[in-house]
Amino acid sequence: MTNEQLAKAIALGIIGTGVEGGYDNLCSSTAGDYPCMGVSSWEGINGRGDSLLSCIDGAEKFIGRTYSDIRDSGEKQELKDLLNTEQGQLAQQAILTQDCLELYVPFLNEVESLDDDKCYIMAGCWCPTSHYVVRNFLRNRQDSNDIRNLEILRDIFRDQYYIAADVGEQYAEGYANRAENTYNYVSSLNI
Repeated sequence: MTNEQLAKAIALGIIGTGVEGGYDNLCSSTAGDYPCMGVSSWEGINGRGDSLLSCIDGAEKFIGRTYSDIRDSGEKQELKDLLNTEQGQLAQQAILTQDCLELYVPFLNEVESLDDDKCYIMAGCWCPTSHYVVRNFLRNRQDSNDIRNLEILRDIFRDQYYIAADVGEQYAEGYANRAENTYNYVSSLNI
């Protein structure tokens, strides 16, 4: 697959597994009082969140507003509905695919043994946690693990990623579930 095809497949995998949220995802950012939206949890006033909103007809009125303002005005469901329209979904797919092409694919290309398309897509679906960590995680394991084997890749993400990400034992079960869900999604692809 080309880099562009891989980026699109990774974006569809992130969407298909729901690891970052659904199209109508809307909550308050943990970094401040602004909306965190969509399949990639885009956020920020005058940033990525507002850029997404500018691509959706009718969503312009939410640009530059805080999450609490949207919530307190009773317009939260309206914004969720706009994000979930066909135009909102297509905008999110396009932006996420571009993000994957610019951020995740270049880092994954630095992992020499990651040359199986399904394994590449699976690894890409983990990149929202940190593309730096995913790259280093795989580079540090490619000599002792066959990262060209989807089952082995699932197992190392399941059993070792929470340790490499240094997030603590409390995330082990969540990452194990994510590894299994991502594996099930990617293994079902007809590529």
